[in-house]
Amino acid sequence: MPATCSLDTLTADWSTSQQQRLHQGQVVLMGQTGHYEVWNLIPAPVEVVWSVLTDYEQFPKFLPSVVSCRVLEREAGRTVVERRDRRKIGFMPIKVRIITENIEATSDRLDYRLLKGTLDSMEGSWKVTPVDTDAPRPNTLLVQTIRAKASMGTLQSYFFEVFEKGLTDTMADLRREIARRHTAASVS
Repeated sequence: MPATCSLDTLTADWSTSQQQRLHQGQVVLMGQTGHYEVWNLIPAPVEVVWSVLTDYEQFPKFLPSVVSCRVLEREAGRTVVERRDRRKIGFMPIKVRIITENIEATSDRLDYRLLKGTLDSMEGSWKVTPVDTDAPRPNTLLVQTIRAKASMGTLQSYFFEVFEKGLTDTMADLRREIARRHTAASVS
């Protein structure tokens, strides 16, 4: 299990507003034009966060934009996943199909990269870190780092807008599912 870190230390260079939003459980998105970090403080232990993050085949049940998701290959810390998403740019529905390679780099980091799909490129990581807070329950900091590119021509600015919204929505949806599973496990 990764070592517990101080949340204040991890966010020391943030604005007060950003720190408050994170402490309140809101998603904090930083970056622009295809290079982002998405942060969320989740009131659950690392193990629960990790289990939801790697439960690929169940994504359509708790990530509303995911139409389907299936594991194509799985071997010692490496999983190849095909995922189909549906989003909208204005009135126009956008269908995205991606195949990613997901590598459990360490017990607290999942790296991923696009192998094939609708986007030109995509790579990043998910990092889970147990953090000290004033709360009596365990808290995990979930951070997604992502770099993505898509050639959308005149719709390029809309792509970034939809992509950014998708990142924050996905993080919020993950948080809800993690909370649901953590509560269910606590009751059992």
